[in-house]
Amino acid sequence: MASRVSTVDVFERDTPQFVESQTGRLPKYPLRTGARWGLRLLIAAFYSGLAVWWNAASGGDWSGTANAALADRMASLDWSTPGVGVIGQLYPPITSLGAAVVPGGAFGLAIAGSIGAAFTLQLILQSLLRKSFPVPVRVILVLVLATTPLYTYVVMTNFEATIGLMFFGLAMVDLVRFVTWANTQAGFRAGILFACAAFSDTTTVFAALVAALGGGLIIQSRQGARVANAVVVAFPTVTLFGSLAVLGIAFGAGPLAMVRGDLAWDPDRAVGFAESLATPLGWLYIAPLVVMVIASFGLGYPGTALISVLLMASTVLAFILGLTPPGVAGVTYVLLLLLAISIVPTPTDAGQSVLTAGVGVLLWILGWLTALQWPIVRSWMDTFGAVS
Repeated sequence: MASRVSTVDVFERDTPQFVESQTGRLPKYPLRTGARWGLRLLIAAFYSGLAVWWNAASGGDWSGTANAALADRMASLDWSTPGVGVIGQLYPPITSLGAAVVPGGAFGLAIAGSIGAAFTLQLILQSLLRKSFPVPVRVILVLVLATTPLYTYVVMTNFEATIGLMFFGLAMVDLVRFVTWANTQAGFRAGILFACAAFSDTTTVFAALVAALGGGLIIQSRQGARVANAVVVAFPTVTLFGSLAVLGIAFGAGPLAMVRGDLAWDPDRAVGFAESLATPLGWLYIAPLVVMVIASFGLGYPGTALISVLLMASTVLAFILGLTPPGVAGVTYVLLLLLAISIVPTPTDAGQSVLTAGVGVLLWILGWLTALQWPIVRSWMDTFGAVS
C-alpha cells in the first residue's frame, strides 16, 4: 500500500517559516566581554548598595523576610537525618544549596540576589536588542522591570524567587527563540532553564510547566509542531519531579516526600485570597493581568492572554497549597512582567511601538501603586528613611 505521507510533505512541514539568524550567530550586548561584565557589575552594585543601606537602616533585622526563613531553615537543617528527610528539606535544592554556602545569612542572600538581578537585566536587554526593538521601547521595558519597587523587594528579600525568576525569564526568551524562530538549541536550553526555575523557587513550580506548555499558543515557525515543542520544553521539569516521586516511593515516604510542604489544599488561604480580591490591594493585584489580556488582544496575539491567566493561576495555586514561603510579595507581578517583556513581538510600526511602551509604563505605575498599598512592601520601603 502506498504511503500517504510523501517526502515532500515532510520537508514542507519541517521547514521553518521564520529563521532567527542565517549564520546561527547572534550579537551579544554589550559586544565586548569586558563591557558585558562591567554592566553586570554596575547593576549588581546598585542593588547591593540598596541592600547595604536597608541593612543599616533596619539594624540588621531581616526577620519576616523569605531570606530570613531560608537562612534559618538551612542553619537548623540536620544533615545526618536518615532517609529522604534531608532531600525534602532542601527543596528547592538549587537555592537551598546556594544558601548553604553564601555567608552572612539573610543579608548575604540579598547580595547574592543582586548578582542574580544583574544577569537577569543584562540578558533581557540583550534579548530585546536581538529582536530589533526600537531603542526607546527597549529602554522603557528594561527600566520598568529594574525600577519597580516590587522587583527590588524580591531581589533584596527573596533569594529563592530572584533566582527562580532569573531562570524563568531566560527560559521564556529561549522558548520564543525555539518556537517562533526555530532555534532547536534554544528549545533544549529553555527546557533546562524551566526545570531550574522549578527547582529554585517553590512559587514557580507550576509556573514553569504553564509557560512551557504555553509555548504552543505563541507564533509558530514550524506548523504542526506544537505538541512536539511542548514535550521538548516540559520534559526536563516533568522528568525531574517524576524521579523525585519514584525515589520517595522507593524509600516508603510517599511520592511527595521530596517536596517541602504537604501540598494540601488550605481552605483558609483560599478563602482569604478570594476575599482579598474585593479590596483595593486585590484590585491592584489582578490589574496587571487585565492590562496584559487587553494588550494581547490589542496587539493581535490572544494566545498570550491565556498564558497570562494560567500563569497567575499557577502562583495562586502554589500559595493555597502552602508552597509560598513567608514574607513573599511581588512574585506574580514580576512573573507577568517577565512574560510580557520576553514574548512581546517586535513592533512593526509606530502605533505598535507606542502601544508596547504604553503598556510597559502602565505596568510600572501599577507596580508602584501595588507597592504602596501592600503593607509588607510599604514597611520595607519606609525602612530606607530610618538611617540616622
